[in-house]
Amino acid sequence: MQDEKIAKITEMLLGGGKMLSVHCGACKGPLFELGGKVVCPVCGEKAEVAKAEVKPKTAPAEKVESVLLTKLNSLAEELAKETDHDKTLELLDRVKSILEVLEKLRER
Repeated sequence: MQDEKIAKITEMLLGGGKMLSVHCGACKGPLFELGGKVVCPVCGEKAEVAKAEVKPKTAPAEKVESVLLTKLNSLAEELAKETDHDKTLELLDRVKSILEVLEKLRER
């Protein structure tokens, strides 16, 4: 029985499926994304039920990126209004820091 499961999972991988970090609610096998659909190679049809239960959550990096972009927009608005040279340099330094972090997040 275990060999059959492994064979089905291997077949899914070789077919271009991407193994997800979530498991099927019915058989506890790993779920795969293939052709834009989430499927369970072990129990097949039951994966459609599990699909509704398993919505991909926003990755922490995506949440951080969203917050940083909001901060960057806020700083850009402040920068546009700022007339003091020292404050402008301070704002630019903050913008630079955010851009560096965003670049590192996007490299991953």
